[in-house]
Amino acid sequence: MNSAAPGAGLAARGLRPVAELAKNRPHGDRLRYMAGCRCQECRGGNTAYEKSRALARKAGDWNGLVGAERARAHIAHLSSRNVGRRTISDVADVADTVLSAIISGAKTKIRAATERAILAVTEEAAADHALVSAGPTWELLDELISGGYTKAELALQLGAKMPALQISRNQVTVRNAHEVRLLYARLQLIPAGPTLRLISELREEGFRLPLIERRVAALAAEIGLPTPDLTVRNGRIQGRAANLVERVHAILTE
Repeated sequence: MNSAAPGAGLAARGLRPVAELAKNRPHGDRLRYMAGCRCQECRGGNTAYEKSRALARKAGDWNGLVGAERARAHIAHLSSRNVGRRTISDVADVADTVLSAIISGAKTKIRAATERAILAVTEEAAADHALVSAGPTWELLDELISGGYTKAELALQLGAKMPALQISRNQVTVRNAHEVRLLYARLQLIPAGPTLRLISELREEGFRLPLIERRVAALAAEIGLPTPDLTVRNGRIQGRAANLVERVHAILTE
């Protein structure tokens, strides 16, 4: 008989317990049901989830777990045709870390949608100028724009000589998709409230804003990152800047 506490298996693998993940979720969310709540809303939410899974299977859009062997073999085939892992990542929109785990054998099971995306990659993706759907690229750009970045700013950040974002809404090259993903990772915006509260606490402790900014810049340089942008745009701030502020706050208030 297994007497381990609920969630112990997850914790052993470095994952947060279901109860913790469900704590701030509303009733009706399936995580609440998985954590043990059996109220009417949670039962209804779980039933709706199971129905959607059944419909997805019928529509060929099932996303359960499958063996990684077919994906691994296809990646090897593409590699023999000079289609590298990073190119596959860009075209399939599958994280490079996931592909690495599939190749090494560390990941033996993957989601069906991940397998479909990998198997859909062809040898034509070998060239940086191969065209892929612009949808995922524009999702990232639109999020940055809604967060306060202008198209002109983004164009210059992407290396354009003129402040004009000349990227098609239909198709983009593999190279452009990759560059936008890198840019998004660098500029990704999150709610600025927690960061501003940390800065306010430091100022109340007597640390002046220029000093805080210098400490953040110094920490970024120390770990090999560019100087972060602490500008607040529409109530949001760069995620990388927020992380650095949190670390500086911890250092200065030890």
